Parts: sequence; structure tokens; C-alpha cells
Amino acid sequence: MYLYGAFKLLKDSLTAHPAPRNLIGKRAMACLNENEICVKAPWGNIRGLTWGNPSNPPVLLCHGKLDASSGFRPLVSLLPDSFYYVAIDLPGNGRSDHLPPGVRYTVIDLVPAVIKVREHFKWDKFIYIGHSLGVPIGKFFNIAHPGYVTRMVEVDPVPAHHTWPTTRQGMRKWFHDYYGFYEEKKYAKFNGGPETAPSYSYEKAQELMMKARSLSKEASAHVLERVLVPAENGLYRFTYDQRMKEVTVLPFSGELLQKIYTPTTTPTFCVLAQGMIDYGAYTEVPFVMDPTCWPNIDYKYKIVEGGHDVHIDNPSCMADDIAKFILEEFKSKL
Repeated sequence: MYLYGAFKLLKDSLTAHPAPRNLIGKRAMACLNENEICVKAPWGNIRGLTWGNPSNPPVLLCHGKLDASSGFRPLVSLLPDSFYYVAIDLPGNGRSDHLPPGVRYTVIDLVPAVIKVREHFKWDKFIYIGHSLGVPIGKFFNIAHPGYVTRMVEVDPVPAHHTWPTTRQGMRKWFHDYYGFYEEKKYAKFNGGPETAPSYSYEKAQELMMKARSLSKEASAHVLERVLVPAENGLYRFTYDQRMKEVTVLPFSGELLQKIYTPTTTPTFCVLAQGMIDYGAYTEVPFVMDPTCWPNIDYKYKIVEGGHDVHIDNPSCMADDIAKFILEEFKSKL
């Protein structure tokens, strides 16, 4: 039954987006044009970047917390030119509009951004690449709206695997960690307009980003171009919605996450950063490094040297593996 379903999914994807003739001949995206997009949503605009020909099979890329679509540029430049890459700025990030005042940012409340982008482009099928927070957003979209995502690439999916003890004490800690947001002073700070954000020189803003995310100067520049706006006296402010600093994840244990994630029939390739493994980010979710825990045998993973944002600083350590994985979507039909 599973093999029939997998074949039908591949057939449907090929019907919606026929494989280009040059699919196997992998060529870098570096020479292709980059374009800005704007997708209308009920709360405002979702902005982002695209690379490639819109008639090619689509790949949606979704970044992590306090990031921007341009952070995917180094990776996309090394991927096959046979796809249409669409990277969005999540609400409250980059150049996208913020959610309405008073609303709490949660993983689930960011899923509608993916829904609106899919509807805008009228995609019947697409490949999904997520980094960090972008991974659980994609996972829950795939659970709520099955059949659209044909392949899932997870780049260091730490937030997807945050765990909490499923005890009374664990739920109490989870609540106080995330919902202190409604305390008066914190609420005022998190819901203040952009004008309340501190101002920095470009050099200081870059220094802060390089330190916070362990990025090189060159890598940080990719992100900074979409997350800074001019302020007074030649200074800059970050565009981030302050509420994005504490995005709420669901209070699941490692055992519950395994029951939710592993039954997927969507082929999945996961890239894990050694630095985050050493930090202990995946200690409570051993299934992430055990393909035998995935009953449909559709899960692969790779460990790469580096930190959480290694896809920006050193995309070459994963680009060939990701390219091979997404090309498998169509190889059997060529």
C-alpha cells in the first residue's frame, strides 16, 4: 500500500511540474536572477526572494527565528538550476509585515504563512526546505495539509525537537517560560513599534549578529541586507518583531514527538550540526539519528561540522547531499 502511495505522489508531482530536460545536468544557481516577491495575507504582506524559472518544480525555503530569506542565498547558489526556489521572510522577520499587536507568536501561528504562499503560487506539489524554526513550521503544515509537500529537507531542526516533561511540573515551567509575555512590562516591550527598537551603526549591528550567531562577516551580510532599516543620525534598527524572540513551541516530550513525526510518508533528509549535537540539542530525541525509528523508511540524515547556521557560513558541506535528495524526486522518470 505504501509503495503504491509513494508512486502516485511522485506521478502527481511530475504531472503538476514536469521535469526539465536539464535536470540531471546539475548547474549552480549563482548566475540566475534573484527577484523580490510579495504575497498578500490577511495580516499584511509576506515578502521574500526567488531564484530560477517559475515554470520549474517549486522549492519553498523557510528560515529560522530572527532571520531572513536572504540567508538561504549561499546554499541556493550551490543547488541545481532545475528548480524554482522561493524563500520567504516569516511574519515579523526581514521585510515581511508583523502580526497584529497583542498576538502571541507560536509555531502554529506561523504555519498560515506557508498556506498563503502555496495558495498565491497555486502549487499542487512542492519541495520544502526549512532551517531551525522553519522546520517545525513545515512539519505542522505537512500534518495539517497532507499531500502538498513531496520532499522535506530539515537543516539543523533544533526548535522542532524542544522537549518538556509531560508532568504537572513540566507544564508549569513551560507556561511560565513562554507566557510571561503577558506580564505588563514585557507586553509593552514586545508590542512596541519599530521606533522603540535600539539604533546601531551598521558595523555594530554586524558585530552583534556575528557574535550572536557565530557567523563570518560575509555570511552576516546576506542576512543584514533584509533586517536593517535606516534610523536617525545615520544609524540602523533591526526590523525584527520583538515577539519573535520568544516563539512558543508545543509542550511535547521526546516520546510524543517521535509518535508525531516518524510516521510521515514524506521523504525527509535531515542535516544536523555537530556543534548543536555536542550542545545536547538532540539528547531527548534519539530518533533523529536513528532511521530505523521511521517506519516508512523514508528518512535520511547527515551530520556536518559547524554551528546552527552552517548553511550560511559553509553551505558546501551539505549542498551536494541536498541536491541529490531533491533530484531523486524526478530521476526515475528521466
